[in-house]
Amino acid sequence: MKNQLSKEEINELFTFVESKNIKYLDVQHEIVDHLASAIEDVQKADPALSFNKVLNQVYSKFPITGFAVMVLAKESELKRFWVKKFLSFMLSYMKLPKIIIAAFLIFIFQTVLSTGLLINPKQLYFILIILTLCSAAYRYKYGFEFKKEFRNKYLVTNSYLFQYGGIWMAYFFIPYYISLDTTSEISYFGNISSWLLSSYITLAFLWIHAYTFEFPKMLKQELEEKYSHLNIKLA
Repeated sequence: MKNQLSKEEINELFTFVESKNIKYLDVQHEIVDHLASAIEDVQKADPALSFNKVLNQVYSKFPITGFAVMVLAKESELKRFWVKKFLSFMLSYMKLPKIIIAAFLIFIFQTVLSTGLLINPKQLYFILIILTLCSAAYRYKYGFEFKKEFRNKYLVTNSYLFQYGGIWMAYFFIPYYISLDTTSEISYFGNISSWLLSSYITLAFLWIHAYTFEFPKMLKQELEEKYSHLNIKLA
């Protein structure tokens, strides 16, 4: 009695799935696993049925959109996963002694901003941009960036970068009107505004640190635990 599909039949499944416009390789693997399991179950009950006949029978149970529903479900799953990962990590990241360090930095930045000494909000903003660029260069040099050919071939990497990019957009543009407000003199930079901007700048410094040193570890761990069979390479 046949229990498992042959290597040639598995390859046929990959070809079949790819022909249905499934571009992500990790999603292809999941769909192939699903199809192979379903086909094996049917053939176990009736070994006389041919591979192609069972494949057509299994595929006919999908909606008219084919595998699109599985892709959408996987996209939603990964979106929730990465958002939850980022948020839970940042919450756990804010522990002693980082809370004390953060409070000290907020106080220093607030003093500088409220008195107009040494630096203004616009200069601080551009310092953060420079630090971010340095962080990106460091990540690339030490192997924490995806190689170009892997960025869009896998839904897990595509989803990670998309969610990551969304967070960076918020990071840069939500405080834009505060940090680049050139219509107001620094002497009118209010007490509440200075505390808010100081808190933002401090969190930004912590975020850059996490982005540079901590998130890559989280990403590599996820790839090693769940996607080792895909051999996704980092630069």
